[in-house]
Amino acid sequence: MNTMNMNQIPPLSSSSFDTVQKKSHGPLIAVIVILLLIVIGGMYFLGQRMNGNYGLPATSDDEITASLEQQSNSNDLTSIEADLNTTNIDSLDQGAAAVEAEL
Repeated sequence: MNTMNMNQIPPLSSSSFDTVQKKSHGPLIAVIVILLLIVIGGMYFLGQRMNGNYGLPATSDDEITASLEQQSNSNDLTSIEADLNTTNIDSLDQGAAAVEAEL
């Protein structure tokens, strides 16, 4: 049987306190890096949204879109009437079925 007196317990050295008090900074650094990546990604997507580029490819292959882009910038009545007469309203929803099918 091992009998130990309370006076026989060795005193704790200062080096044993140092090992207990040391903390790893790895998890804190990982959280900071993840937060930075989220902030940078958010700023990127915000910049894309402000530029009007929503990740959709800019296509001008459609002849209807091309004709709508060629309208005048004038705001006098004759120019507006000429733009209305050249616009084919019947074919404006031509791609709506494809968009609905994609959704």
